[in-house]
Amino acid sequence: MGQALSWHGLKSDEWDQIGPDNRAYVAKLCRKHGEMGRPLAVDYMREARQDHVRANQRLRELSESLELGKTGLTATVHDGELKKWCERHSDEIEKACEQWTKRAGVREAIRYAIKRVEECGLVFPIDDPTKPVNNDTKDEWRQAMARVFDPKWWRLQVRKIQARKIEAVAREIRLVHKESGIYSSNMTVNRRKAQKARNREALTNMEAVNGDGEAVNLLELAKSSVANPVNRRAELMVRIKGFEQCAETAGHVGVFITLTAPSKYHRMTYIKSWGRVVPNKKYDGYSPRDAQNYFCRVWSQIRAQLWREDIRPYGFRVAEPHHDGTPHWHLLLFVDPEQADRLREVMHDYGTREDGKEWGAQRRRVTVVNIDPDKGSAAGYIAKYISKNIDGHAIDEDLYGKDAKDSAERIDAWAAAWGIRQFQQIGGASVTVWRELRRLKVEEITGNGDAENAFEVLEAIEAADSADWAAYTMIQGGMTVRRDDQLIRSHYTDNGLGAYYQPVKRLIGVMARGFGEIKTRLTEWVIQKAGTAEKQAKRLEDMTLENPYPRGSSLKDLQALGAPMSLEELKAMSEAVLSGVAATWTRGNNCTGAKPPGGYWPETPPPGGGSKAANGGQWGYA
Repeated sequence: MGQALSWHGLKSDEWDQIGPDNRAYVAKLCRKHGEMGRPLAVDYMREARQDHVRANQRLRELSESLELGKTGLTATVHDGELKKWCERHSDEIEKACEQWTKRAGVREAIRYAIKRVEECGLVFPIDDPTKPVNNDTKDEWRQAMARVFDPKWWRLQVRKIQARKIEAVAREIRLVHKESGIYSSNMTVNRRKAQKARNREALTNMEAVNGDGEAVNLLELAKSSVANPVNRRAELMVRIKGFEQCAETAGHVGVFITLTAPSKYHRMTYIKSWGRVVPNKKYDGYSPRDAQNYFCRVWSQIRAQLWREDIRPYGFRVAEPHHDGTPHWHLLLFVDPEQADRLREVMHDYGTREDGKEWGAQRRRVTVVNIDPDKGSAAGYIAKYISKNIDGHAIDEDLYGKDAKDSAERIDAWAAAWGIRQFQQIGGASVTVWRELRRLKVEEITGNGDAENAFEVLEAIEAADSADWAAYTMIQGGMTVRRDDQLIRSHYTDNGLGAYYQPVKRLIGVMARGFGEIKTRLTEWVIQKAGTAEKQAKRLEDMTLENPYPRGSSLKDLQALGAPMSLEELKAMSEAVLSGVAATWTRGNNCTGAKPPGGYWPETPPPGGGSKAANGGQWGYA
C-alpha cells in the first residue's frame, strides 16, 4: 500500500501509523493538495497519536480551508491550470450576465455576478454590494462588472488568496518556525521564486522605445529603478541618514522602539530552557496580516495622541517577521529631547492596552533604546534591519543564526504572500517629488515664478541630484511639514479612463509654489517585443527603390512597421504587469476598452432594463 500511495511521499512504515479504517480517508483528502499532501498526512499522524477522531476532523477542516470556494480548485493548483480556469470562468460569467440582462434586466445580472464571485471566496469589487443600481451609481457598477469580466482580475484575486491559504495552513501544521521553514514555508518561497522568474522572463522579452527610436530592454530599466534591491536599500539608507542629519541640526534625539504583538497572534514559541520550538497555547488563529492590522491600528492611535499633544516625531518604520511569520515593528524616531519621555510613555501606553496584563507584556511588548551618538549613529543602528529585510547585504547571519541572504529571500516571500508593507517613512518630504527631481536636468527647467522661488527650486533639484536628503527636506519645509505645505508637490494630469472605466491620472512632473509647473517626463515610451526596433531598423536599411519588399518580409510586416504596439504585444505587456511587475513603462493609456456590463455600450439602451434619461441623453436604469 505504501508504494501504491507514494504520490505524497509516505512510506510503508508511516502508513502503519494510520489505522486501516482511516487510510483511504487520509489518502483521498491529501491527494487533492499536491505537494501539501505529505505535510498534511504528517500532521494527521501527529494528531492521531492523541485522538484519531479529532485528527480526522482536523484533516477535513484543513483540506476545506485549502479549497478555493466552490471553484473546484485548491490553493495548490498549478498556475497554468489556474490561468485557464480564470479565462473560462470570466467568459462564462460575462455571457451569463448578457442573458440575465436580456431576460430580467441589469439588476438581476449584477445579483448573479455578485453570487458567482462570492461563491469563489472572493470579494466583489465594489465598496458596498447592496448599493442601489441607478444613474448615480452606474459608473461604479460598470467599473466593478468590467473587473468581473476580466480574467486578469480573477488571476490577481485568486493568486492572492492562494498564497494566504497555503501559508495559513503551513503555519497551522507547524511548517513555519526557526526549526523548519523560518519566516515563510518552503512552498511559498518556491512559489515566489517562480513568480519572479516569470516576471524576469516577461521583462526580458519586452523593450521600451521612444519617438527617437531609442530602445531599452525592460529588464535593464527595472534594474536601474528602486525595484532593484541594491537601489532600494541605498535610497532607504540615504533618506535615513538625511533624517539623522536634520535631527543633529535641530538638536533632536533618536529613539529606537520595537513593538511586539500580544501572545495570541503568535503561532509558535521558543522555549529557551528547552532549546525547542513548541506550539503557543495562547494562539487564537490570527494570521500575520491580522497582526499587521493590529500594529496599524495601534500606530494610528499613537499618532493621533502625539498630534493632540503637538509632538511631531519623524523617521522610519520597519515591519519584519518573527521566526513563525508573526510581524513586529521597529521604529527609528527623532523628536525634541523635551518630548522624548512623553513619546515613550504614549508608545508604551497604547502598545500594552490589548492583553496588557498577560505575563511579560509590560516588559517585552514595547522596548525602547535611546540612540547614543557617542556609541554609533542612528542610521548605523537601523542599517542591519534594512539590509536583513531586503537582500542581506553585509550581514552573515540573522538573529536566529540563519544565512542572511537566504533569510532575506524568505522575508520577501513572507511580505508578498501576506501583503505587508515592509518600510514606511514617517514625516518628512515627499519621496515621489524627490525621485522626479532626480530625473531633471537644470537646462530643461522652465517656469514663470520670481527669482526667490526659482532659487529655492534649483536648490531642491541640486539637493536631490546630489542625494542630499537633509537639504531637500529642509527646502521642502522641514521634517514635519504637511504635504499641502511643501514647496514642491507632484503634478498629475487626467489621462482618460482605464481598462475598467476608472479615471486615470498620469504623473507628468512637479508643481512648485510660486514658480509653476515643471515637467519631468518629457519622453513618451511605448512597449513592444524585445528586438522589434532592431528588426525594423534592419528592414528599413534593406529596403531600396529596386527592392521595396526585402526577402523574408511580408506586406503585413511592413504595414506594421509604424505601429507602436500590436494587440498581441499589448496583451503580453498586460500579462507581465498584472503578474507582478510594479508599473508599465508607457506614458499613455494603451488599454483597449472592455465590454460594459450586460454587453451594451453607454450610447445604447440596456436590453430589458433601461430608459433614456431626460438630462443629457444618458441611459439610466428603470
